[in-house]
Amino acid sequence: MQRPAPPVARLQPAWVPPAWVLVALCCVPVSILRTAAVAADTAAIVTIIDDVPSAGKLAAPATGQTLYILDEERRQVMAIDPFEPAKRWTAIGTDVLDGANAETPTQPVAIGCIDSNTLVLVCRTGASWSVRIFNRLAAPGSTTPTAALLQTLPLGASTQDAPDVDLVVSPSRDWLAVIGLPPPLPAVIRAPIAGARSEPVSERRCPQLSAGLRPTAATISLGEEWVLFTPAATGGKSGVFLSFYSNAGTQRLLHLDTGLTGVRDAACCRGSGTLWVVGGGSAGSTQPSGLWRIDAVLENGRQAARPACVAQLVNPLSLVCLSDRAIAVTVGGNGRRVVRVNPLVDTGVDDEAAP
Repeated sequence: MQRPAPPVARLQPAWVPPAWVLVALCCVPVSILRTAAVAADTAAIVTIIDDVPSAGKLAAPATGQTLYILDEERRQVMAIDPFEPAKRWTAIGTDVLDGANAETPTQPVAIGCIDSNTLVLVCRTGASWSVRIFNRLAAPGSTTPTAALLQTLPLGASTQDAPDVDLVVSPSRDWLAVIGLPPPLPAVIRAPIAGARSEPVSERRCPQLSAGLRPTAATISLGEEWVLFTPAATGGKSGVFLSFYSNAGTQRLLHLDTGLTGVRDAACCRGSGTLWVVGGGSAGSTQPSGLWRIDAVLENGRQAARPACVAQLVNPLSLVCLSDRAIAVTVGGNGRRVVRVNPLVDTGVDDEAAP
C-alpha cells in the first residue's frame, strides 16, 4: 500500500512545538537541506491580464474574489474578477488621486486592501509621501463614480527613488505597515486601523533594523508576526535573509538565509499559512526567477528555510494570495501581464509566462 505524501512544512517562529520538527524531518531529507528546489514547470499558469503593460503591485480582500491592480502609467487602480477577467472596472481613478485642484500628479506606488470596500495606497506627490485610504469602491458593472478619498496620512518628504516600497495589512485588519520608503524616511512604519480609518503612522511597535538596512519585501503571518526580507547586512554575505519579529516588533524570533539572490514581494496564504515570494534570478545567478515557496527544514539540528520554485516566471514583480490554489502575480518587463498560478496541480505551463 502506497503511503500518502507528507504535508509541506510551514515556516514558523523559533518557539514552535516539537511536532513541527517531526514534520520537517519527514518532508525534507538531510542531504538536500542546503539546496534550493526548482520546479519542473508543473504549476498551472493562466494569463488573466495582458493589455495593461504598466501593471504593478497587487492587492485583494480576504475572500479573493476581487483583484486590485495598480496601473502605474495611467495612475489608477483597476479591479477585476480574477476568475472571470472580462469583468473589470476602475476602483480608483486618476481624478480621485489628484483631486480637483492638484498641481502635481500623484503617483501610487503600493497598495493594500483593508476590506472589500476599503483600499489603502502609498502615494508620492513630488517629494511628498503619504498613505491614503479610499472607500466607497464601485461595485462590478457600477456606473457610480469611483472611490472617495477618506483619509490622508503624511509620511514626510524625500526625492530619492524607492523601488521596494510595499504596504501590507495584517490578517486581523488591526494594523498596516509600510516598508522600503527612501531615506530620510523610516525603513519600517506601522499604523493601527480603527474601522475603515487609520491612526497616524509611526515607528512604534516596529522592528529596529541596522542603520541603512531596508527590507525588499514584507508580509504578516497568520499569527500577526512581522515577516521581513532583507539583503545580507554583514560578513560579506550575499543573498536575502528572512526574519520573523514579534507583533510588538521588540523580539526577533527567526533570522534565516533564504538561499535566494533576490526577493521582490511576499505573501502568506490565509488558509494554510504557506509563505510565498517572487524573486530569484539575479544577474549571474543559476536560480530561475519565479514564484517560490519558503519551506521550513532542519539543518544540523537547527531551523532553516529552504526555497522551492513552483513556477518559473519572467521578471515577477508582485503577488497576492487569492486562495491556496490561486496566486496572482505581476510578471514581465516593459510589457507586463498578470497571471494566476495554481501551485497545487500537476498540469502544463503557460508558455508565455515561462522564460
